[in-house]
Amino acid sequence: MCNAYNLKTRMAAIGEAVARDLGLPLVFPPGVTAETSNLAVPEAVYPRRDGLILRPADPADYSQGLEPIVAHWGLVPFFHKGPLKAWKASTNNARSETMATSPAFREAFRRRRCLIPVTSFTEWTGPKGSKTAHAISRADGGLLFLAGLWDRCITDDGPAESYTMPMIEAVAGDDVAPFHNRQPVVLDGQRAALWLELAADTSPVLSAMPPGTLAADPPDPVAA
Repeated sequence: MCNAYNLKTRMAAIGEAVARDLGLPLVFPPGVTAETSNLAVPEAVYPRRDGLILRPADPADYSQGLEPIVAHWGLVPFFHKGPLKAWKASTNNARSETMATSPAFREAFRRRRCLIPVTSFTEWTGPKGSKTAHAISRADGGLLFLAGLWDRCITDDGPAESYTMPMIEAVAGDDVAPFHNRQPVVLDGQRAALWLELAADTSPVLSAMPPGTLAADPPDPVAA
């Protein structure tokens, strides 16, 4: 599962990547652009901390563009009551096999899908106490877009927006398989369109990209 990732870039570069790779604009409040936006871009993201997500400005028509927001990594569903910290379940990852039926994720899967921009995500190998962190990124150096789900709830602390990262199986031949048996859902332009189109069949998206899409640093796993 993924428990850490990085987004070491600027909002302007994210906007350029979204336009180039996905064919979509970023949507900001009137008078604001990617170059002038002061929205935070958290660099190192861990569960229960804030990260940047891109959600359709119009959920019924994702082609109108993507709105960047900062949200809590670890989905807290709409039905949660009480303070935010009272939500104890580990929901930074969602199993793709059950996200459509899980009480925590099914409403978000039906209505609130998003993209998670990432420069690299981390997997660890090796023995306990001396594990090696592997930064997994796009082999061509571009920005990664991962599938996400987001939700909003009203807590005792006020409104809270949060998100989760769906995970699929990593099978032999997949770029992530040497490092872990689960992996995030990596999206190119076509897959992103299917993911964001709420009426579409998402099953073609829930598989690994072709071998060689991702690269790891260090490149080889460490035996446990």
